[in-house]
Amino acid sequence: MRRFKPDELLKHTALLFSAMMVAHICNLAYQMVMSRALSSEEFALLAALLSVLNIAARPLGTLTTGMSHYSSLLVQQGRSGDVARMVRKWGLLTGIPGLLLGGLVLLTSPQIASFFHLDRVEPIFIAGLTVAGLFVLPVMAGAGQGLQRFGLVSAATIAGAGSRLLIGTGMVLLLYPACGWALVGHGAGMYISIAVLLAGLFFYLHGSGNSGQPLPSMRIYLAQSFLIQISYAVLMNADMVFVRHFIPAETDFAYAATLGRLVAFLPVAIAAAMFPKVSSDSGSTALHRQIFFRSFVYTLLFVVASVAGCCLLPGLLLRMLLGVSDPSVGAIFLVRLMSVAMGISALLNVAVQFLLAQRLFRGGLWIVLFSVSYAAAVSLWHSSPAQIVWIAVAANLLALIATMGVISRSFGWGGARA
Repeated sequence: MRRFKPDELLKHTALLFSAMMVAHICNLAYQMVMSRALSSEEFALLAALLSVLNIAARPLGTLTTGMSHYSSLLVQQGRSGDVARMVRKWGLLTGIPGLLLGGLVLLTSPQIASFFHLDRVEPIFIAGLTVAGLFVLPVMAGAGQGLQRFGLVSAATIAGAGSRLLIGTGMVLLLYPACGWALVGHGAGMYISIAVLLAGLFFYLHGSGNSGQPLPSMRIYLAQSFLIQISYAVLMNADMVFVRHFIPAETDFAYAATLGRLVAFLPVAIAAAMFPKVSSDSGSTALHRQIFFRSFVYTLLFVVASVAGCCLLPGLLLRMLLGVSDPSVGAIFLVRLMSVAMGISALLNVAVQFLLAQRLFRGGLWIVLFSVSYAAAVSLWHSSPAQIVWIAVAANLLALIATMGVISRSFGWGGARA
């Protein structure tokens, strides 16, 4: 195996970050259009449904980490050609359940609409059509990440985000300003990303040798990772769902949540570039520790800059980015509070990805514990959006402290590997 050079983390992070910045600009433009074209009620509904899809996508991101982990190990073993077999196998294993679950969402759309206090089912129906893509996209993205084909992953990211913006904007502005049409753009962008990844992986892996050896089993890895990932998804995204369910008349929070969430999305590329470089089934090395700390510091720098911007200029950002002409004192406070919560969540993401790459699953149970505690606390205290976000801040912070303790012990600082 070729030795990883420390500056490759920065190089690959820069590549992914550049692509994600383009995607973030497209996504921000998408939010800017929707916040202005849709009524406050429709925009709040859109934010809530996107949060649900993000919560679903995060545990399915286990497939990304699993495919990335085992693709990386196959490359290290000189079995790059076997990655194609693994993509075909897991594409079928995930695609079929995705279609079935999407059908279930369509069948139960009236009940789901009732949960969101919605008097129509069309947005739920459209969201259900995206479910199959949620299952297949992580398989393709994980293979590209594990093969370290970051250019392909970047191209797919940009294509998906650009399509989401163009199609969603066209639907809302040319047809009708409703949440459902905005979701059409979201789903179309996802399927276009899948098409780009599929074409790129076929080109890269076509004709590569097949070792004939059995593929590594991912089932146990996926089962353990799934629980951790869905728990992290709740910590990061559930605030909007909670507000929509417990305080349905509250619509201003959607703007604060959308703006604050940008803090967590900006440094995602760092953890994505880190993951295949620290994947191991035999413990951490000095190089793994170096990569982790570099990743954590890079993320911290982004978080500090982003949170500072949201705390210093919340009103200006609401007016410029989301078209809120006269933001209230409460909305400004929520932007600041959400930026802090999402900043902690971004740092927690780096720790979660390291735990999964190093197979430190017992340590990941802290994420599960604080996710359950978060949901339980909100079920008791939900009199205002600020109260829900304060609980999110506490849960994310405690989870970060606990997971960093696990990681430090895995490095041999104060105990055995968890």
